[in-house]
Amino acid sequence: MSARPALRLLLSAALLWPASLSAQGAQITATASVGRAELGVGQQFILTVEIGGTRQLERDPQLPDMSAFANVLGSGMTTSMQTVNGRTTVSLIIQYRLQATATGSHEIGPIAISAFGTTVRTAPVAITVTDTPPPVARSRGAPSADLQPQTVGPEDVFVTAEASAATVLQNEPVIVEYRIYTRVNVTSYSVSRLPSAPGFWVEEFELPAQPEVEPITLNGQRYVTAIIRKVALFPTSPGTRTVEPMEIEAQVRLQRQSRDPVDDLFRGILDRSSIFGSEVAAAAVSQPIEVEVLPLPTAGRPSTFSGMVGDLEVTSSIDRDSVAANEAVTMTVEVSGTGNLNAIALPELDLPPTIEAFPPETSDRLRTTERGVTGTRTYEFVLIPRASGVLDIPGIDVGYFDPDAGEYRVASAAPIDLTVTGRAGDAAIPGSRARGEVEALRTDIRFIEIDTPRFERVDRSPLSSGLLWLVLLAPLGAVGGAAGWRRHRDRLAGDIGLARSRRAGRVAKKRLAKARELAAGSDARAFYAEAGQALEGFIADRLNVAAAGMIRDEIRPALECRGATGETITECLDCLEACDRQRFAPAGSSEADRSAFLGRVEAAMSALDGELE
Repeated sequence: MSARPALRLLLSAALLWPASLSAQGAQITATASVGRAELGVGQQFILTVEIGGTRQLERDPQLPDMSAFANVLGSGMTTSMQTVNGRTTVSLIIQYRLQATATGSHEIGPIAISAFGTTVRTAPVAITVTDTPPPVARSRGAPSADLQPQTVGPEDVFVTAEASAATVLQNEPVIVEYRIYTRVNVTSYSVSRLPSAPGFWVEEFELPAQPEVEPITLNGQRYVTAIIRKVALFPTSPGTRTVEPMEIEAQVRLQRQSRDPVDDLFRGILDRSSIFGSEVAAAAVSQPIEVEVLPLPTAGRPSTFSGMVGDLEVTSSIDRDSVAANEAVTMTVEVSGTGNLNAIALPELDLPPTIEAFPPETSDRLRTTERGVTGTRTYEFVLIPRASGVLDIPGIDVGYFDPDAGEYRVASAAPIDLTVTGRAGDAAIPGSRARGEVEALRTDIRFIEIDTPRFERVDRSPLSSGLLWLVLLAPLGAVGGAAGWRRHRDRLAGDIGLARSRRAGRVAKKRLAKARELAAGSDARAFYAEAGQALEGFIADRLNVAAAGMIRDEIRPALECRGATGETITECLDCLEACDRQRFAPAGSSEADRSAFLGRVEAAMSALDGELE
């Protein structure tokens, strides 16, 4: 038998094989296991739940509460079918990715599984979490560039958080650097949860848009690493402070390898993405960081201490040293140095009572460095002297703590002499009219208004006015609407599945519109490819799975679990099969045939959208 008839026979058998086997009357079994029973705090591990006798569940398994010692990062599901001595067995395997968060001996309680009216529970699983750091390498060799693993383990992609110091003074910066390590092909990543840092003032470093990647060897294994986030943390109070972990989601491209080229082609026909590899999502979480914050000494603390820790310099100047009374002069105060300059207090000016000062305009030339925030903050005060003479503007003192010297110091700006000329007049008297005010002249005779006045009923209550109630209730309605819209956006941001389900129809309409344009052309392959991608992407979005890694045999049980009928599922699969046939072996079709097929695809998507829960 030649390879082509054999391949055709295999393809026909795969398409006609039922997507799921009935488990009625079959015994349902469930087992739970972990890859490693002993691991370090902050390390990820896999909890595998294998369910025998079925390939679909009535609802998701009920996990026990593990919040005291682990966080659930994500999950994946696969099915298997084996035939031994003419007897076929099916099973469903669900893998949960978790991260250990507390040391000690812990127990993962029984997991309840419901299928076909039967509820079974797994046996408890014991794990031990130690305070040793998580390992960064597996015992086996690192994969080469042309052969990548079929799955992504926690040691293939992980994130570390490194602090510049474990003990700092209050308001002294500690630099935290987040790095990603990978030995697989990471195409992209996104931060799914930023770490909270209660008790810290956070300043972000400016990093390049494209992370700088460098090779590195850890424990004999080759990785590539890049800095994905860098912050300067300024503790605002003494005590032990914890920086929560940062979580990312990386998209990893995996290449399927096989020694049989016919098998590779057969897989490629059933799953187009397997020819060029598929993308899978891998979650990675950094470990938490604890920082011991020491209080600043009280001995020798100056009265002008601003809370600044670092190095400081203060200068002051005026744009001119001679001015007429009641004319404005600009005083510039520059505070420069290294430390938490963004949180520094406004310098206090001890001005003479004959000088009027206005709130300053502030401008910054700051950047974040390894020692904290470095640069200059400039304050521009507008001063108006109200009396003539030589006025003394006192100097400015700002106290700070120098961690290198271990003592308090005072940065001072020299006093400034301002010569005021002209006659002050009434302007020097507090509360008198300032220059530029409008003065009323000849107020003994004023113009008499002759317009007809508007009369209001004395016994009329203002609460009976509809306009008043509209004005009063409009802000409440606006606040309620904004809160609802914000809650809706937060819900979509926190629930990726819901967000994908909401936009499934909109994305599908765009692709169908493109397919409708291709239907009028001469390229039948492009039309059927676009129509197939629209239907396949719609199903993937509604099921919250990656379209690139979606296996055709798993579509039917997944849609049945969501409430779709068998007729609608069969129609969707038939449409996908027709698209594959026309794409890889087009039999020829007219514009009318393509338009009719497009209407069939739209009807299948509409029916599926109405049936899915």
